[in-house]
Amino acid sequence: MTSKENTNTSDEIDLLELFQKMGNTLKRWFMAILQFVYQIILFLVRKSVFIGIVVILGLLWGGIKYKTSPRYYSSRLEAYSNTLSSIDMINYINNIHELFEEDNIENLQRKLGITEQTLEKVNDVQAYKVMDFNGDGITDKIDFDDDYSTSDSTVSHTRFIVKVEVFDQEVFPVIQNRILSYINQNTYINERNQIRKRQLQELIAQLGNEIAMLDSLKREEYFQKKDKMEPQKGQLLVMNEKETKLYHPQLISLYKEKQALEERLELRMDPITIIQDFSALSVTENNLMSYLKKYGIAALLFALVISLLWELRPYIGRVIRDAKKNKLYQE
Repeated sequence: MTSKENTNTSDEIDLLELFQKMGNTLKRWFMAILQFVYQIILFLVRKSVFIGIVVILGLLWGGIKYKTSPRYYSSRLEAYSNTLSSIDMINYINNIHELFEEDNIENLQRKLGITEQTLEKVNDVQAYKVMDFNGDGITDKIDFDDDYSTSDSTVSHTRFIVKVEVFDQEVFPVIQNRILSYINQNTYINERNQIRKRQLQELIAQLGNEIAMLDSLKREEYFQKKDKMEPQKGQLLVMNEKETKLYHPQLISLYKEKQALEERLELRMDPITIIQDFSALSVTENNLMSYLKKYGIAALLFALVISLLWELRPYIGRVIRDAKKNKLYQE
């Protein structure tokens, strides 16, 4: 009995020692984190004057850049691609974006058909994918950062966005017409659009024939068969005749399909259909806050790096001296 009690007591002591060691380890970690945070705060306090001066200079430089830079505005056009998939249409429009990046004025004038004076008022043209997360045909997100693959199931293959940046807001209607003209002048796109419209017309005509035939069958079922089933004088009525078939649901379904195709043909005659054009309520891309944020953050990072290097200069100098000594010894 005494042996068992001694064993239990020994186990309890071992557990207590284990918990005590764990507690001490956690305490050391906690104190190390506190010491690290304290050193960072102390470092920032010591260098606060230098960091503050550099950040203020960065903000001032941002303000100067804002004052000396021309303002440019952005607006977005949303459209259906009726002929190509939205991905192909985006790639086609982004040929213009590449020319803007290359500053290829000659080819831009040729493709867009605008004067050099008007072209100088345009900063960029770029098309983007849109995301339809719940499959309802409505844009949920614009993929400005190209985060989603074209094979992603949430990427819309019918809708897309064109973003234009201009230095003069009066150019928006001009550049919209020029983009549409650039799309319409493509022979392949036009031929595909003509084929699409012809196929829609043929399908609408075929649906019209099917509706007429079904309507004829319905009349035969409802009227002629009814007359045949009425007993003549001296005839017996046969009660096991087949039930009259109802064509109403099929007719309604065909009418709806035909109307949907007619609507698509009427509303989507062109290679693309604009849902929302470039709005006059554009966004100023390079506003004062964007400049202050950009140069203020850059100045802060620069000041922190310089301060850290200055703080570590004895250690860095020692490392350099040791490296030189080792090199001399090796020689």
